[in-house]
Amino acid sequence: MKRNQKVQSDRVQKEKFVRQQFPAVVPKNERQAAFLEGLKYDTLVVAQGVSGVGKSFVACWHAAKKLHYGDIKKIILIRAYQPLAGRSIGLLPGSAAEKLLPFYQQMIDYFEDFLGKASTEIALKTGTIEICSLETIRGRSWDDAIIIVDESQNLFIPEVQALTTRVGENSQIIFCGDDSGIQTDVKNGMNGLTYLWKIINKYKIEDTSFTVFTRDDIVRSGMTKAFVIAFEEELLADKQGTAIVSQAEQDKQFKKGR
Repeated sequence: MKRNQKVQSDRVQKEKFVRQQFPAVVPKNERQAAFLEGLKYDTLVVAQGVSGVGKSFVACWHAAKKLHYGDIKKIILIRAYQPLAGRSIGLLPGSAAEKLLPFYQQMIDYFEDFLGKASTEIALKTGTIEICSLETIRGRSWDDAIIIVDESQNLFIPEVQALTTRVGENSQIIFCGDDSGIQTDVKNGMNGLTYLWKIINKYKIEDTSFTVFTRDDIVRSGMTKAFVIAFEEELLADKQGTAIVSQAEQDKQFKKGR
């Protein structure tokens, strides 16, 4: 065994020794408890709502725990990434996974907290935790896996149709997103998260659960909550013509930046 492989192996063994008991997550409010309950029993789970309520954190904890105890063989991470307000740092070097990594760093940080840094690094290298782009999901099927789809308010309808038909045996798919209008970059037509809600309700699809978080469920920080409330109030004010900046003007600025 090469020295660097031995060092990595020793780090993983040390982490496993320290982490005999997987870290527990205690729900901080009723909706987090409902989300955790859905994760226990349903194949398709949606956490919908504003920033700072713990959607991605809880989803990553659940997936990491299932991987830790051997209930699944793989975690698939998918993010409906969009350059913020049309800004971009340009083309990135490296493989497809390396190009996507900056968009997934928050989720990777969660897995490092739950599984350990060395274990997470090795899981990424071996594909046990796979960063997957939306462009490559067609024709794939995932068995014994948990698929986490983050920022799903930025999905388009065909992408939701493709994702929901990729779920194989003993697998679960989790959608996290906020389609309140503040975060979605899908400006023309219905976004994928809204479509998913409507299709499940229209056809009474079972083995699914939706948890809708509100600004009262924010757990991140007082400032996050204050700004979420302010932005939501501005959306309402825009309809009455009293907003600081109209939505039409925001969209215009957004398109300029693209």
